Amino acid sequence: RQLAERPPDGETMNEAQKQLAFADRILLNKSDLLEDCALNDIEVMVRAINGTARVERTSYAKVDLNAILNIGAYADVGPETPPFSGSQHAHHHIDARIRTMALSAPHRLSWSIVDEWIQELLWDSRVPGDDASAQANSEMEILRLKALLLTTDFVPVGSDESFGAATVVVQGVREMYDSFVVPDKETTPDEADTGATHTAGLYKLVLIGREMPEQALRDSWARLLNRASVH
Repeated sequence: RQLAERPPDGETMNEAQKQLAFADRILLNKSDLLEDCALNDIEVMVRAINGTARVERTSYAKVDLNAILNIGAYADVGPETPPFSGSQHAHHHIDARIRTMALSAPHRLSWSIVDEWIQELLWDSRVPGDDASAQANSEMEILRLKALLLTTDFVPVGSDESFGAATVVVQGVREMYDSFVVPDKETTPDEADTGATHTAGLYKLVLIGREMPEQALRDSWARLLNRASVH
């Protein structure tokens, strides 16, 4: 019922929708009071809004602390993240305008080009490189941005140090974002670049937002991959 409530005056989303979008872990408490089919429906609805957060079913608020503490959420882009499709969940969704989409990043990318793309998306609220989108997508709101990327020439914010080749995590909330180097995810850059291992699918950029023009964003990301890919 809370997910279905009208947002307050001047807001585009209610608090329950925003909390789900921002979460890294979601606890479905009092799960003992519902049949599995009802729980499954709720979980599908939750994942339609936020497909990157791990969902834990709990009763009497009992939860394994290892599931919520020291989880390294800052560096977790969601290795279990599926290839999202808004259409497959739309019939379960309270507000189908809020959803998750993932953009794959199979190659090493020039960080400066990626950084410019993220800034245009978050700061200008427009599809990067699409002049016609400024007015057409004025309702678009990006709530969360998460990415795990292979990059070249990465320069951390506020630092003069440059990394010729690095695995970078990006975490954003609304218009604010940060990026930093993390260890490779048990694969070599060459393997990830060529898609030679199952871990290559880890490298992606994930968006959680409202009124996102999916095809326009995918086309914009494809143009970025053409410009930024380093082979």
